[in-house]
Amino acid sequence: MKLRIDQLATNLENTLAPVYFVSGDEPFQVDEACQLIRQQCQQQGYSEREIFHVDRSFDWQQLQSAAGALSLFSSQRMIELRLPTGKPGTDGAKALVQYCEQLPEDTILLIVAGKLESSQTRSKWFKALEQAGVVIQVWPVEKAQLPAWVRQRMQIRGMQPNDGALTMLVDRVEGNLLAADQELEKLRLLYGEGIIDEQQVASAVSDSARFDVFGLVDAALAGDAKRAS
Repeated sequence: MKLRIDQLATNLENTLAPVYFVSGDEPFQVDEACQLIRQQCQQQGYSEREIFHVDRSFDWQQLQSAAGALSLFSSQRMIELRLPTGKPGTDGAKALVQYCEQLPEDTILLIVAGKLESSQTRSKWFKALEQAGVVIQVWPVEKAQLPAWVRQRMQIRGMQPNDGALTMLVDRVEGNLLAADQELEKLRLLYGEGIIDEQQVASAVSDSARFDVFGLVDAALAGDAKRAS
C-alpha cells in the first residue's frame, strides 16, 4: 500500500503493517516519518531493534538470518534496514522478495532508503514491499506548498503567524525544512503561543534558505525577476 507522508500518523493508529519502506531525498521528512513508525512500534511492544547498514560489502543473508532468529529480549522486534542508495542490487532484490513471501511473525521491517528512480518503482522487489506493507515516498515541499507546511507546524506549537510573518518565514527557510523546524521552535521559546508578527520573525529567524539551479531556471522562465535575483 502506498501512503503520502501526511497520511502516515493516522494509518499508524490502526494495525501495524509488517513492512514499512520510506524513501526520499528530503532528510527531515524521511527522519520524521521513521520516528513516527519507531515510536508507534515501541508503544505496541516492539522493544527490540536490530539495525543493518547496506553498503557494497553487505551480506544480504544477514536479513534472512535476522528474520529467522528468535528474539533474545522480546517477543516482538523491529529490523531496520538502511539503504542509502535505494538500490539493493541483485542479491538484495532477491532477499527482499523472499522476505516478503515469508514474513516472520512478531517482526516489523523498516527500510529507510534514498530517492528512487522511476524504474525502481516498477521492480519486483519494490512491488513485493508495496504488497506486503506500507510504502512512503517522500517528496520535497515545493515553494507553493511551503506556506501551508509552515503554518501547520506553527499551529501545532500554538502559534498563529500573520500574513507578513508567514511570507518572511517562507522566504528565509525555503529548501531547508530542518532549519525551518528549528527556527519555529526558536520562535516558540522566545515568544510563546499566540500571534507571531513580522517584527518578531525578523529579529529571531536567520536566513537559512537553500536553492538549486532548477529553481533559478523555473523563476527565469516564469519571468519572476525578483525571485531569480
